[in-house]
Amino acid sequence: MPAHGPPRAYADRHPLMPYRWVDHTAELELRLDCETETAVFEDALLALAELLRDGRPRDQQTVEVAIRGTDRATLLADWLDELVFRAETESLVPDAARRIDLSAEGLRAQVLAHHGEPRHLVKGVTYHRLSFEPSDGGYRATVVLDV
Repeated sequence: MPAHGPPRAYADRHPLMPYRWVDHTAELELRLDCETETAVFEDALLALAELLRDGRPRDQQTVEVAIRGTDRATLLADWLDELVFRAETESLVPDAARRIDLSAEGLRAQVLAHHGEPRHLVKGVTYHRLSFEPSDGGYRATVVLDV
C-alpha cells in the first residue's frame, strides 16, 4: 500500500477494501530559459500554443489580456491559466504575443489568436514546482501543467 493510502492497521483489518490508491502521472513540466522576463511570458505562450494548436487556417485577431499580481512565478501561472481558460470557454487558440507589458502590478498583453478547435490537452496550471528566478544573465522559470 503506498504511503499516501490508508493506515496499515486499517488495511490489515479490511483486506478487501472497495477502493485503492493508484499512482498516476498526468503532468507536463515546462522549463524556460530566456534572456528577459518578458521573453519568459512570450515563450510560455508559444509552448502552450504548441499543445493547443488545432492545425486550422488562422483568421487572427488581437485579444487583450490583463492579469494583476506582483510575484513573477504566480503571474506566469496565471498567464497560462488565463490562456487555457480562454481556449476552453471561447475556443480561442493563442498564436503569439504581439505585446507584453510587465509592471510591478502585473501584466498587460495583446495576444494574436484565432477561433478554432483547440486540443483539450491541458486541464489547468498547477503551482507544483513553480519557479521564476534570475539565472546566468537571464531568467529561468518552471511551470507544471495538469494534462
